[in-house]
Amino acid sequence: MTAPTAFKWFPLFAVAWIPLAIAISIAFRKKRGKPIFPKAPVDALFSERGCSGQSLDTPRTRTGGARNCLLVALTPQKLIIIPIFPFNLMFLPEIYGLDHSLDISAIREIADRKGILGRHVTITYADPKVCRVELRLRHHDAFIYSLRKFGVHVATV
Repeated sequence: MTAPTAFKWFPLFAVAWIPLAIAISIAFRKKRGKPIFPKAPVDALFSERGCSGQSLDTPRTRTGGARNCLLVALTPQKLIIIPIFPFNLMFLPEIYGLDHSLDISAIREIADRKGILGRHVTITYADPKVCRVELRLRHHDAFIYSLRKFGVHVATV
C-alpha cells in the first residue's frame, strides 16, 4: 500500500515551518522597532550581556526563563532587558515576557535577594499593569550601585 500524495510532502512541511517562523518573527521585531542583534545603548551606565532571568507574571512565564542569554542595560531614562540573538527569534521573548524597556520612573520596588542558586534581583514595575521580573547578574553590585545613583531604593531581603 502506498502513502497518499499529501503524506509525501509531509517531511518538507515538518522542516519548512521553522525558517518560516523565524522570518515572520524577524519581520515582527523590525515592525515593532526591536533589534535583531541588540547592543547596549551608548549612554548606558550599566550594561551586561549573558544575564539570566525570568518574568514572574504568569505560570507560563515563570517556567520559561532565560539562562545566560539576556542583555541588561541601565541608562539615565530606561532599564532595558532584551534577549540576545538567536534567543530573540521565533517569538520567544513575547511568549515568555523577556523583552522589556522600562522607564526608571515605572520601577516600584527592587529587592536584592540571596537564595540557594545565588543572588538575584526582583524588579517590580508598573507599565501600565504591575509586573515582576527576576534577574541573575554577574556584576550584581555594579547594577545595584547604578540603580541607587538614580535614587531607586533597593531592599535587601
